[in-house]
Amino acid sequence: MSELILKPKEDVRIRAGHLWIFSNEVARVDGLKENGDIVDVIGSRNRFLGHAGYNRHTLIAARLLSRRREEIDVHFFVRRFRQAKIWREKAFGRMRSFRIVYSEGDLLPGLIVDKYEDYLVVQLLTLGMERLRAPLLTALDSALNPAGVLLRGDSRFRELEGLPRETPTVVHGVIPENVIIEEAGARFAVDLLRGQKTGFYFDQRDTRAVARSLAGGRRVLDCFCYTGGFAINCALGGASQVLAIDNSVSALDMLKENVRLNGVAPIVTAQHGECFEVLRELDSRHERFDLIILDPPAFIKTKSQLRAGLSGYREINRMAMRLLSPEGVLLTCSCSQNLSLEQFKKMLLQAARGAKRYFRISHFLTQAADHPILQAMPETQYLKGLILQAL
Repeated sequence: MSELILKPKEDVRIRAGHLWIFSNEVARVDGLKENGDIVDVIGSRNRFLGHAGYNRHTLIAARLLSRRREEIDVHFFVRRFRQAKIWREKAFGRMRSFRIVYSEGDLLPGLIVDKYEDYLVVQLLTLGMERLRAPLLTALDSALNPAGVLLRGDSRFRELEGLPRETPTVVHGVIPENVIIEEAGARFAVDLLRGQKTGFYFDQRDTRAVARSLAGGRRVLDCFCYTGGFAINCALGGASQVLAIDNSVSALDMLKENVRLNGVAPIVTAQHGECFEVLRELDSRHERFDLIILDPPAFIKTKSQLRAGLSGYREINRMAMRLLSPEGVLLTCSCSQNLSLEQFKKMLLQAARGAKRYFRISHFLTQAADHPILQAMPETQYLKGLILQAL
């Protein structure tokens, strides 16, 4: 097997549990036959550190798959998939829809697998994982016995690895037009072929439960609502009214179907529009809401976008704060990995000053347990959120 030799003293972070090797940490690579191959990672004193998928063209040059000498084959993936399944069964019991493989969090960098009832949606996001497509798809069938497997190769992350975006492809069984999943008694129709990411945002499961608990008797504004995960939960939690806003017509069409599935049509109103513009319009009419939910897409996709992205987060939160009723509650989130919690908190304080409002923090929020966070790898914790109560 090819060997990736680290520079002196560059193995400390890897031995502590991190999975990424950066290009400037690599002394040389010996015996590489083809870019994307699995390499042996060798540290100081000729110490074997593990097997990794290698990409000579990216900043993250290698991603560790295993810390012991073993074949990265079908049997390897079967073991890993079964371990991931057991972990989630212990965490969630009889739940049938969840993220069953979360990339680095499950020690499988570059691989995402979401389970929707009996169907799997797979994303291969790195060159190393793309090269292992055949054995891992075989292992998914063996370990999980799905009724259908859909490969979603349309993520922008593939381009960062030099991979093309691909049209979603059914690689096993059948995939229905929509799958109905259940979460805490709420029902959602999910479009696996055309929905954002893999169709649904399992990472916000815990946050949706908190939103439901806060919604009773309140007038709710749900911004960037997508297909209604928060809006439906707030309606089921006893909200008096829910206004759900998104700029995607197809997402709002699915939201309306989810409203019908849950019998909350008298409560939830969908509005098409760009959220920044709609919030300005609502403020001009002196509208007020008792609970506002902000769950925008990532405004900061790279470190170079930090300044502009912070400006966007600050402005949307400032406008939401102005729309809150006295003692109203703001549930605000960021899924930007390149934004730290401290930066997020500082931005929210600046937004509050701009809105001339005062708040106290009642909850800190993060991703659900099917998106496990590695202790030695803070990059695996990307989702952050706060619940602020106006004073």
